[in-house]
Amino acid sequence: MPKRKAPEDASTPTRPSPPKRTLQRKSSPNSVRAPQGGVASTNVLAPGQCIRTEAPVTPRAARSKRTKPENHLVSQASGNSPEAAVAKTKPHGERHADAPPQSLQYLPQAIPVYLTACLRLQQRATIASLQASNPSSDEDSDEPPSANATASCQLRDLLFGSITRGEGNSCLLLGPRGSGKTMIIEQAIELLPQKPIVVRLSGHAQHNDRLALREVARQLSLQTGRSFLNDIDAVDENHNPFSDPIPSTSLPPPSHLPALVSVLPTLSRPTIVVLDAFDLFAQHARQSLLYCLLDTVQSCRVGQGSNGLAVVGVTSRLDAINLLEKRVKSRFSGRVLRTAPPVKLCHWISLSRRLLCAPIDSGEEEWVDMWNLAVDKFLTDQKVREVIADTFALTRDVRVLQNLLVRVVAQLRPSSPFPTLSKLTSALAAHRGMHFPDLYSLPYPSICLLIAAMHARTAGHDQVTFEIMYEMFREQLRASAAAPVQIEGGSIGTARCTREVLMVSFERLLAAGMFLGVAPSSVNIAPEFVRYRCLVEREVLKKVVDTAGQTSLKKWFYKAS
Repeated sequence: MPKRKAPEDASTPTRPSPPKRTLQRKSSPNSVRAPQGGVASTNVLAPGQCIRTEAPVTPRAARSKRTKPENHLVSQASGNSPEAAVAKTKPHGERHADAPPQSLQYLPQAIPVYLTACLRLQQRATIASLQASNPSSDEDSDEPPSANATASCQLRDLLFGSITRGEGNSCLLLGPRGSGKTMIIEQAIELLPQKPIVVRLSGHAQHNDRLALREVARQLSLQTGRSFLNDIDAVDENHNPFSDPIPSTSLPPPSHLPALVSVLPTLSRPTIVVLDAFDLFAQHARQSLLYCLLDTVQSCRVGQGSNGLAVVGVTSRLDAINLLEKRVKSRFSGRVLRTAPPVKLCHWISLSRRLLCAPIDSGEEEWVDMWNLAVDKFLTDQKVREVIADTFALTRDVRVLQNLLVRVVAQLRPSSPFPTLSKLTSALAAHRGMHFPDLYSLPYPSICLLIAAMHARTAGHDQVTFEIMYEMFREQLRASAAAPVQIEGGSIGTARCTREVLMVSFERLLAAGMFLGVAPSSVNIAPEFVRYRCLVEREVLKKVVDTAGQTSLKKWFYKAS
């Protein structure tokens, strides 16, 4: 067969195609010759066998068959199969069950309308997890158990003995603020096999044993349905129901304390007494409440018909046990369970990831992938880590981190649905400084009261009363009159303000939230003797005094440094 001629303008010669070869086979008695127009030969087979017909394969078809088997299969699977047709008809947001998950490479600036409900659900779930977080479960499993995990295990065993065997136990949960003491107690109570009677007392609310006795009786009545201190709660026949009750008469006498506490082991269910601010109870006169509770705990014995009693004290003061009297300390078991906040920055990062990635039941896998990617990008950002590291260097309190993340989550909107550095920065600025918009427009008497509060803080008194600030103002007024400020031959002293004017200014400061009460109000304490804490920082007040431009106020303020 002659060779093909290459075109003149071709740069490379073409490869000649091989000649076609025809093979002639000898006819056999079992073969039938094909007709003239046929292209295939058939054999006569036995009955029940299939006849296979093959077409001749040309060299070009053979090359195409060798080079395109995968493309042919893909085209069949993608275009002609019924599964591909079903996949094409899937609505937006749904993915085929057998299809691999698609990884997101970027986050949109705003989410579609149908994902707005997912954002709201994610906000609710995240804020709920932030409010109920447990710092003890945030550390790596490769490391030894943390102090919180050890304290939680010991407390569960202690309460389990009181609930199941009727033991009398007492312990003290010691740790800094925000280390998870209250959360450990609540989780230990929830894991008990039987629901006990829980009595919660606080040293900040119950200032004396009579208030604590009334609170114990009230909580026992609510949980058992029985009435305690009947002689105190009895109603007089001549009592006028329209007259205002006198709170002092409803307080039981201290003589009822041993009788009420001795009833606790004989109740229908085991009793757990939680004493928050244990060190403040130790400052009560004669420590009668602690003595009665610990003496009753010590007298509880297994098999004597008692249902069990446990007393758990919570404090952040290291020398709380040393505050106990000798007779009270001898009845205390001496068990001290210590808690501690996370000690590494990586624990804060892992805690943030766990809290932000709270699971939700939205049914949209697209939103779950987008949210997880957004959280990963947020926590892997170097500037975000620097902000968290700065906060971690200032305080190890996990509640500070929770407050920051709550503010970040609360700022999410459909137009800006993911946490960013700007949201974290604004949350940190709002958390670190209390912003009072009316601070720079305060009148002269209000600024004098704030300066007096700064003098009390410098002297070591974080809690002040109106009388303390008024006396400091009077002392400054006398000192200013004795040695006034001289400017160009004239004297400038502190302006005189009456007590009524200062009292009205103080009430305005209370309404603005610049002073916060640290003790509940009582009819036995006059308003001017109630203790408060000033929330205005020294640096902020310094700017206000400098802006006011009054020399007498500047001189008085800088004396507090």
